[in-house]
Amino acid sequence: MAKMDLESVYADHAREVYHFLLKLCGDAHLAEDLLQDTFLKAIEKSESFDYRCKLTSWLCQIAKNTYYDYLRKQKRHPVSPLPEEDLPDTRDSFEERLMDAEIARLIRLHVHQLPEPYKEVFLLRVYAEISYKEIGQMFGKSEVWGRVTFLRSKDMVLQRMDESKEQTERKE
Repeated sequence: MAKMDLESVYADHAREVYHFLLKLCGDAHLAEDLLQDTFLKAIEKSESFDYRCKLTSWLCQIAKNTYYDYLRKQKRHPVSPLPEEDLPDTRDSFEERLMDAEIARLIRLHVHQLPEPYKEVFLLRVYAEISYKEIGQMFGKSEVWGRVTFLRSKDMVLQRMDESKEQTERKE
């Protein structure tokens, strides 16, 4: 990444990286701050970009690490990546919207309990909409590895949701 085209790199990729950060942290102001930090780190590490993956994937990897560094400094845990107010409002009834919001909350809860790399792969695929090929490249693995790891993470979330439902039903 040459110094002269850093402005175009920012112009071309900042919006996508910002949305990725917003999904991770759930806070627009924090996402903006992290976006700036991400691009500063990208400038510092520009020589390390080797074009084996898309530039956006590389920037999202830096963004994710920047967010985790922030959390470590703040000694906080990740915030839900999908706030309820971002859910589409196309359901018919208030009760259906409540059920959908509860399911989204449970999914977020279970995703954040996944071990690595499953949690990261799930977040990259679902919230950042990164392809299996790019996910594999980010981890130095194949596209098949990215696909299998995502499917396993999805299965883990579904299994955990079923277990929670069973526990809730037993309590009633």
